[in-house]
Amino acid sequence: MVYGTLATEDDDQYRVPLIAKLLHALPHYNITFHRINNTFRPSNEVYLESLGILGSIPAALLIVSLVGLLLYLLTRCCDRKPRPAHSITSLKVTLSIVTVLCCAAIGLGLYGNDDLHNGLLEVLQAGRKVDGVVSSVRNQTFILENTLTMKIQQQLTELEDIFEQNTNNQTAVAQLQQALLTAKGNITIAKNAADDIRRPLVGLTITDFLSKGNQWELIRWPGTVAILALLLVLCAVLLVGVARHSRCALILFSVCGLLAVTASWLMSGLYLSASVAVGDLCNDPADFLVHQAPNEFPSDILLYYTQCDISRSNPFTQRLRESQNAINNARNAMSIVSKISPVLFKNAGLSPKLGSVNADIKLCERLLTGLTALVDCRAVHYSYLVATRGLCECGLLGLVLMLLASFMAAMLLTIMVWVDSHTWIYIRKRNDYAQVEEQSYVSHQLQPHQTHDSIDSRTQLPQHPKGCVGSFCHCSPPAISGSHTIVHPGPNAKHELAQVQVQQQQQQSHAHQAQAHMLHHHQAMMRAGGTHTLGRLPSHNSPTHLHGPNNGKYATLSKHCKTLDANDFY
Repeated sequence: MVYGTLATEDDDQYRVPLIAKLLHALPHYNITFHRINNTFRPSNEVYLESLGILGSIPAALLIVSLVGLLLYLLTRCCDRKPRPAHSITSLKVTLSIVTVLCCAAIGLGLYGNDDLHNGLLEVLQAGRKVDGVVSSVRNQTFILENTLTMKIQQQLTELEDIFEQNTNNQTAVAQLQQALLTAKGNITIAKNAADDIRRPLVGLTITDFLSKGNQWELIRWPGTVAILALLLVLCAVLLVGVARHSRCALILFSVCGLLAVTASWLMSGLYLSASVAVGDLCNDPADFLVHQAPNEFPSDILLYYTQCDISRSNPFTQRLRESQNAINNARNAMSIVSKISPVLFKNAGLSPKLGSVNADIKLCERLLTGLTALVDCRAVHYSYLVATRGLCECGLLGLVLMLLASFMAAMLLTIMVWVDSHTWIYIRKRNDYAQVEEQSYVSHQLQPHQTHDSIDSRTQLPQHPKGCVGSFCHCSPPAISGSHTIVHPGPNAKHELAQVQVQQQQQQSHAHQAQAHMLHHHQAMMRAGGTHTLGRLPSHNSPTHLHGPNNGKYATLSKHCKTLDANDFY
């Protein structure tokens, strides 16, 4: 914000912002729940106690949210019922929407943090200007005192020693000594007036406060940005977990989300206490400055510079006028000394001393002119307005935005942790979902219109090895029984082994032919439009005999056999 035209506008007085009035109106209670005065007093333990009680409200909400989450997890720990894959779709949609809202709340916090940073920078900059004015007044009054005491008075004392010499014109000597005494008296008056101006400003220093404030802001601003950036990264992890159906990412967010919820609620309590404190300060910042000023610093001086009212007189004006009048009187007296002394004391070498005294008097006049401009209320009052408006308008608004953002983020993160925990608990492996879907598919296929005969025909199916449908097995070549594969060692072992291998090859060839014949027969029946129940074996009374190895019966199937489906025949 720009305040360059504050001094020229009619509204050159501080006005309490509405947001500061609302925060100041919040009730302040002590530990016994008795309402106390809400005047900003950071050194008062009872006032700090009331701020702590206000800040404990979000902490209580944190405890309630964590207890509720714990109770929910206790109810879910025994729920092992498999669920369909589409059962968590609504949860994922909810997580996505709430996560986007949480990102928006975090963005609001970043915006408020930037406003607060700009407001505090304006306060620090205005404070440095005020401290510069105070330091300049102190330094110039010190230089003025040192010039009047160490230079002019010392040189006047030396001239007084010279003028005590005997001369013929006693009347001129008396006149010279009277002018010299007048100059010395006025120099003393000017020195005392300068000391009165400098004395109350000796203990008034805000350099240490500004230095500490600058250091804290250098830590607070990037630290807050880093914390909010981590929350954004955590939200991004959740979105990735939702998009990729990643159980690991959801569990990671569930664990880290508890830390984020805790941090958000604690930040809400901190921002609430700070906002109320700044609102109390902004309700009457001048009163706080008067209360914090050193005891030797008059309160009317602070009120003059904070209000800069024309009806009030400058507390330094009277002393400045006294000093200026004394310097003028001393300069007039020294002009008389400069006219008479060279005539009476020609050989005393007075010209360098008189010239040095006159030069120092002119330096004092310039210092007084500069002091008159420095102690004017307009420069300090302008810096005061910049500081108060920077803190109570821009800074307080940013702090309230951070309070709202942290409160919203805490609530949304709590919801996200709850929904996320409900989501990853029911995420199973794909096989679990396949089992659930297979059961639902089988129950769907068993419709009431199926005939009783078909059910009976299924009940009459003989038991076959795993991996076979009906009398067909689509698998690796059948294993040969042990009677065909036992080889007895003897002198003709190689010859017998070769015969066994030839027999195995023949049996495999017959098995493949039988499989091809049965497959061709089944396809022909399907093309003819006849009904055929897959896997039904011929009855014992059927004259049809299967030809092939083992009379159409196959050896034990391998465990790696693939079950034939209906789609395998097309």
